[in-house]
Amino acid sequence: MDAVELDAPRAFERWLAAHRRPLGDVLERGTWLDREDVDALLDLSIPGVDELLGILEVSRLTDERAYDLVVVDTAPTGHTLRLLAAPAAVAAVAGILDALQEQHRIIRDQLARVGRADASDRLIAVLAGQAHEMARRLRDRHQTTFRWVTLPEALSLAESADGVGALELSGLHVAEIVVNRVLPNGPRCPICDRRRAEERRVIAAIRRRLGRGRAVRLLPAELREPHGTRALAALGRVMADGSPNRVTPIPSIDSLPPAISDPPSQAAPDSIAAFRCASLMFFGGKGGVGKTTVSAAVAVRIAKADPARRVLLLSTDPAHSLADVFQAAVGDTPQPVARGPRNLAVRELDAARAFAERGAEIEASLDEIASAFGAGAVSANAGASELVKLAPPGIDELFGVLSVVEARGGYDVVVVDTAPTGHALRLLEMPETAREWTQVLLRMLLKYKSLVRPGRLAAELVEISKSIRELQTLMRDARRTRFIVVTRAAEVPRFETARLLARLRRMHLSTPAIVVNAMTLSPGRCARCRATAAAERVEAAALRRLCRGRCAIIEAPLAAPPPRGAAALDRWARRWRIDCEPRRRPA
Repeated sequence: MDAVELDAPRAFERWLAAHRRPLGDVLERGTWLDREDVDALLDLSIPGVDELLGILEVSRLTDERAYDLVVVDTAPTGHTLRLLAAPAAVAAVAGILDALQEQHRIIRDQLARVGRADASDRLIAVLAGQAHEMARRLRDRHQTTFRWVTLPEALSLAESADGVGALELSGLHVAEIVVNRVLPNGPRCPICDRRRAEERRVIAAIRRRLGRGRAVRLLPAELREPHGTRALAALGRVMADGSPNRVTPIPSIDSLPPAISDPPSQAAPDSIAAFRCASLMFFGGKGGVGKTTVSAAVAVRIAKADPARRVLLLSTDPAHSLADVFQAAVGDTPQPVARGPRNLAVRELDAARAFAERGAEIEASLDEIASAFGAGAVSANAGASELVKLAPPGIDELFGVLSVVEARGGYDVVVVDTAPTGHALRLLEMPETAREWTQVLLRMLLKYKSLVRPGRLAAELVEISKSIRELQTLMRDARRTRFIVVTRAAEVPRFETARLLARLRRMHLSTPAIVVNAMTLSPGRCARCRATAAAERVEAAALRRLCRGRCAIIEAPLAAPPPRGAAALDRWARRWRIDCEPRRRPA
C-alpha cells in the first residue's frame, strides 16, 4: 500500500511544464493576446485547480495501472461535488481550446497545405480523451464505487441527502452509507441516553431517506480516534465483518430531558474579549467539528447583546448548512430568520451567480477590445468569450469573496462561516490572487491603449482592484478582523488545527481564540462519559500548549440534540466558558 497527499499547485506546475508551449500556442492563435500576454496569464495562480488536477491525477494513476485499487479520500461535500464534476469541466476546457485552435487549422490546411495534427491538437485530444474516459469510469459500477461517510447528526443528514442526491443526478451511484462515530450501547446515563436517542432518530431517518437500494453501515465511536496502521486495520475489520448493526432499544427522545454537558456558564460570546470590537469574523476548521453551529451561535449572541448593531451571518461554504442550523429558509439575499434577532440577517453566498454576473460584464468588455482588432485571421470576438469560459472551478470564489467588502457597507459586524480548512485557506488567499490577475489585465490594457480604448473593462478592473485593496487592509487589521478556529478535543482535529493556525499566522491574520466544540464538561455517571471527559481534557491541554498563550481557549459544551433555531443557539452560547485567556496580545 502506498499513500500520497496531492499538492495541487505543484501538480499543476508539473502539468503546465509539460504542456506550456502547445497550450500557449492555442491561446495566442485564438485570441488577440500576444505571447508575452499569454505567458503572463499562464504564470498566474489558478484558483480551483485542486479539483481539475485531482481528477487528472486519479485518471493518470488508474491509466498507468500501477495499482489494482485506488482509494480516494475527497474534500468535504461542496468541493467533492466539484471534483466529481471535473471530467465535464476538463471536457469543456478541451472544447474551448478546440474552438480557439479551429481558425489556425483552417489557415494551416488551406494555405500551408499541412493536414497533420500539431502539438496543440494532440494536447486537446489528450484532454478530451481523459475527460471522456474518466467520466465513463466514474459511472461504471464495476470499476468505481462510492462510499458516503456521515455522522449520526441532523445537520450531517441534511448535507448527506443533498450530496448523495447530486451524485445520483450526475449518474454516479453511491453504493453504501457509512455512519461514523455512533455511540455504542452502555449503562444508563442521562447524557449518553440522550445522545443515543438522538442518534437513533437520525440513523432511522438515514435508513429511510438514503438507505433504499444501498447498505447503511454503522461504525462505533472510539474513545480515541484511530491512527496508525494497527488501529486502522482494526477499524477495517469492523467494517468488513458483515455483521448486522444492532442497537439496543432505549427510551424515546421525547421522554428524555434535554442534556447539556455543562454547569451554568459565565462567558457568553458577546462578553468574550476575542469577539469584542470586531467588524469581520471568519470561523473555520476541519469538516465535522461544528463550525457552522458555532458561527451561527456567535452571530445570534452578538445581535441580541446590542440590538443597535446590524449583524450579517454569511456562509461561503459551497455545501451551505445555515438553513439547516436555523431550520429556516436562507438564500443569497440577506434576510432575517424566524424567531431570530431583528438586527441579524443571514445569507448563503451563491458564488457561481456572483461570478456569472461579473463574468458577463468582463466578457462584454473583452468583446469591445477584441472587435477593435477585427475578425481578420482569427476570430477575436470568439476568443474573448472563450477566455472567460476557460475560468476553472473555484474562480467563482474569487469574485464571491469580494461580496464580503460589499456587505460591510450595510452592517456593523459580518460573521463568515467558511468552508472546511483547505478551502477556507483558499478563500483567504483569494484577494492576493485577485490582485495579481487585475494587475496583469491592467498592464495588458495599457499595452494596447494606442489601439483600443480600455473603457468598460478598465473601469471594471479598477473597481475590483479597489475592493481587493480594501479587503486586504481589513483582513490584516487585528483590531477589526479575527479568524476564530473551531475544533474538537480529539487528536486528528488538533493536528489540523495546528496546521491551520500556522498558515493563518503566516498570512498575518489575527487568531485570538480557539473554540473547542462538543466538550463533555460535566460527565454523566457511566464509565464511558468519564473516560471521554478525561481524554478530552488531555487534548484541551495540548491545544493550550499549541496556543502558547497567544489565544483564548473557549469550551462549548456537548448538547444533545445539537442546538437548532435561534432560541436554542442563544441558550447554548450562554453556556460557553473560557478555559484560558491569552497572556499577551493575540496575533
